[in-house]
Amino acid sequence: MSFTEIASFEVVHGHLSWPWISFDPSGKRFAFASSTASIATRVLDDDGRVVIEGPSFALPSDLGADVQAFAIGCQGTLLAATGAGLVVTCDAAGEVARAKVDALAGAGFTARALAFDRNGTRLWLSAESDKETALLLLDARSLALLGAAKSAAFPPPAMHELMLHPEDDAVLLVGACGEEGTFARVAGCANDEVSAIPTALDAGGIPAGFVGFSADGARVHLAEADELRTHAWPGLEELSSVELADDFVSSFAGAVLGGSVYIDGQDAESNEDQVMKFDRSAIVGSVLSGDVPEGMWAGRLETNALVTVESKGEPARGRVIRVT
Repeated sequence: MSFTEIASFEVVHGHLSWPWISFDPSGKRFAFASSTASIATRVLDDDGRVVIEGPSFALPSDLGADVQAFAIGCQGTLLAATGAGLVVTCDAAGEVARAKVDALAGAGFTARALAFDRNGTRLWLSAESDKETALLLLDARSLALLGAAKSAAFPPPAMHELMLHPEDDAVLLVGACGEEGTFARVAGCANDEVSAIPTALDAGGIPAGFVGFSADGARVHLAEADELRTHAWPGLEELSSVELADDFVSSFAGAVLGGSVYIDGQDAESNEDQVMKFDRSAIVGSVLSGDVPEGMWAGRLETNALVTVESKGEPARGRVIRVT
């Protein structure tokens, strides 16, 4: 097992909430802020060995440094961004459409995360107010509201991450709420109707970070500080949990690559970076030997690469790591 850096880039993260990187639904490309006024993209070639520069998107001047989150479509031709009470879509020529968040979700709502569907024709938007959390489905070109699923608010402050399911027309919202724990919401679209799907984590669970879906989409892997816990899709009932290695402390991040589950972390005594690898069962695992990637794991790129970003610096250094 080896990790090889095949590309690097600089991320201007500003006011962005983690993760600072947006992956398209195919997992073939990613986007990042290259300045306060533009979003750049990179694409992994078919052999998974070379990272190519994709198109860049200029942000509207009234959005710019206020961007809170963004997402890139599956063809890399459409970008969505939110901030300053707005949701905006852009293509290479400039702004395509815009809408006010409170007009879509209701008064008092703030947008927190975005994700395109696999066709790139619709856009999931996560928003919250003091009283509710909302998952909205929008038309990607017009930003017209197609449907909404509202639920109880997360304990503040909450960091939102949206994960598109690999098979179902559905999305997973993970809310990291600090000491209050990690909460989840699942919404699906069937027969043009958006509805909430009750889950075992609606009321919260142990603090954890999203690692990935299993290859068949039937399981959701979450990394806690000292355990890897696996939940069933879509109800998120617990299927298994396994303690991590002695003195291994996870960074609440990881990736599913080639069916194996990788957990990023460090040695509790030396603070050196470490990685644990689990087989498809998500039960049998061990600490990998040798050099491991530096920085925070932002997510998976295709089936044999991942993206990391340094936790410090403005801009921060990002890397594309090939896993063999």
